[in-house]
Amino acid sequence: MLTSYRLDEPALDFGDDGVPRSSAFDDVYFDKDAGLDETRYVFLDHNQLPDRFENLRTRNFTIAETGFGTGLNFLCALELFLKKAPKEGWLHFISVEKYPISKEKLTQSLALWPSLASLAKALITHYPTRCHGFHRIELPEFRTTLTLWFGDAHDGFKALDARVDAWFLDGFAPSKNPEMWSDLLFQHIQRLSNRDTTFATFTAAGIVRRGLQAHGFAVTKVKGFGHKREMMVGQYACNGLNEDHQGSWSTIRSNQSVDRIIIIGSGLAGATTAYTLAQKGVQVTVWEQGEVIACGASGNEQGMLYPKLGATDTPVNRLYLSSYLYAHRFYSQLSSNYDSKPLWTACGLKQIAKNDSEKSKFNKVLESELYPDSVIQAQSESLHLPLSGWVRPKAVVEALLSHPNITVHLNRKLEAIETSPQGFEVFSGKKSYQCSHLVICTANQHHLLNPWLRLPTKAIRGQVSQLDIQTLSKSDQSLVQELTQVLCGDGYVSPALDNQLNFGATYDLHDTSLEIINESHQVNLDKLSALLPLDTSKIQTSQLRGRAALRCTVSDYTPIVGPVSETKTLLEQFATLRTNAKWQSKQAAQLVDGLYINIGHGSRGLVSAPLCASYLSSLILKEPCPIEISATEALHPNRFTIRQLKKGEA
Repeated sequence: MLTSYRLDEPALDFGDDGVPRSSAFDDVYFDKDAGLDETRYVFLDHNQLPDRFENLRTRNFTIAETGFGTGLNFLCALELFLKKAPKEGWLHFISVEKYPISKEKLTQSLALWPSLASLAKALITHYPTRCHGFHRIELPEFRTTLTLWFGDAHDGFKALDARVDAWFLDGFAPSKNPEMWSDLLFQHIQRLSNRDTTFATFTAAGIVRRGLQAHGFAVTKVKGFGHKREMMVGQYACNGLNEDHQGSWSTIRSNQSVDRIIIIGSGLAGATTAYTLAQKGVQVTVWEQGEVIACGASGNEQGMLYPKLGATDTPVNRLYLSSYLYAHRFYSQLSSNYDSKPLWTACGLKQIAKNDSEKSKFNKVLESELYPDSVIQAQSESLHLPLSGWVRPKAVVEALLSHPNITVHLNRKLEAIETSPQGFEVFSGKKSYQCSHLVICTANQHHLLNPWLRLPTKAIRGQVSQLDIQTLSKSDQSLVQELTQVLCGDGYVSPALDNQLNFGATYDLHDTSLEIINESHQVNLDKLSALLPLDTSKIQTSQLRGRAALRCTVSDYTPIVGPVSETKTLLEQFATLRTNAKWQSKQAAQLVDGLYINIGHGSRGLVSAPLCASYLSSLILKEPCPIEISATEALHPNRFTIRQLKKGEA
């Protein structure tokens, strides 16, 4: 368990020649005169990447690197991939960095390479917040995904679920950074490799050679670059694939080839899933049973990016932290490509304690110093989240589903599912349709999965209210117009949008009506008055417009996302857990191949949906996973059955 997600600034100086140098390791990040040539010689040529890219026969090619530094190796690999790889290919680049440099120093470092300027600009634009964990960066215009782990290399590769085609064993020299080149590192390199995996490294140090040889690699010394006498290259020498994570009931890839994907539901979960797949060149069909898209909770005019982070390090807290940081980049990137009104505004969010108990929790969060200031700050006895803001959910869904690789069918309700040789036959009305992959994103409407897996969700009504600010007094109008950030306590209110104030929301445990109720408007007005000193007694509920929808909630407050297994098979396969909760199977859980679910985001779907969509895409397209293995277990549909087995309740 970590005590802090904060990361130390690298001890970095720039010499008179502009080259970044680590004073801690007494080594340069690159050679100004020959940095590009060295990267191409050591890592690109000696992993045979020019030929491997040109003759790529699979959708994905994955490179993993020890030590991201300034990103120079990544940019060189990307440049080569764009020149050599076929148009349908996709590059995945994974790198770890214990001491990530700031965006400002990254910009200064990469300015030395004008030939890489356009690629460097994209990296700098989307460079993540310096915070511990995985950071997934999508660059669809370059057919590339960059996954960065900020933190210790051993922890990053331990948490990674991927298949690596080529290793860039970079970083500061083993003599100056022996801690990284440990047996643990080589264990993870072995686990993530297959029989075609190659490596190249600038060093010829014995600690590296012995470590690689001890973990299945054939190692050869070759001439080093420039004045360096030797370097090492090689290939994984063991036959077959390594076993995926032992005892896994969560980390497993589909064997079904991608032919046709149907996604059921056009809310945030369905739209982000469809969009993420479409960005990779996949043709996707979305079914919506209503007359318009986003007719459920995702159809609100305005919502908030509210992660509700805790004071301790847990897998679920890491998941929401990663989701929050990813969502910030996702909406920023999407909005920058959207010509109409802004899809979101990163105005920040002030989290106000509802009572003394919550005030105590806030104090624990701040006293723990778990988060960097870029994520959470103190503000007037409240928490300030500078990366938060307000989002236009309905407009976001419209933008996502407008992708040319997505076809949307309205008034098409899923009525039955049957397995078929092609994957699935799905029925709507009197017609049936074939698909290789089926993804259920219909929140509370997932009963058709019951023959395979019953899921414990609950529908909770929420009504939001909307007020035309021009109906307020002049003083209250001024007060509303001065609101520059989202306020969140027992309820929430966002800065006015199109002269409308959006606020709410009710949390009606025993009501599933979608009618607009005046009593709910009054509840929202009471919540509003606790956040803003407005004279709400003068506001009549008849002045308000509203919208009601049903949240899909889960008992453990975590979405249900991943592949579906059949309960009966799962109970048989993992029956030993009834008597030994620590037992681990040597085989991964059997799946209903090609069947997935993405539901249960509750009131935090704006935060969790984008990264969960990326996770599902990684499963379907056999890509590196964007989240930690522990987080996949926290999300997985199998988790409820596994918990019951461990407790002897199933």
